[in-house]
Amino acid sequence: MISGSRKLIVLACLLVIAGGAYLAWEHYQRVYANAPPKGIVGQVACQLRLHDVKTSNPKLDDQPFLTNCLMGGYITKSDLDDAGLSP
Repeated sequence: MISGSRKLIVLACLLVIAGGAYLAWEHYQRVYANAPPKGIVGQVACQLRLHDVKTSNPKLDDQPFLTNCLMGGYITKSDLDDAGLSP
């Protein structure tokens, strides 16, 4: 009986750890997945994505990516206005 309850406690702990890891991974994906790269590479990536939005149909991940570009200072609000994407 004692070994059965130990197994149950171990299983419960593993489930809590796995759940915490899952939540941490989801948070990481939400925060950093659409973030532009840093430095000049980020500026070029943001300018290229903005150019793609101007010339074709926007994709679903364009808005969060360009918002991060705007917050990072890689593009300006007037760049978004020119593309027809005013926040």
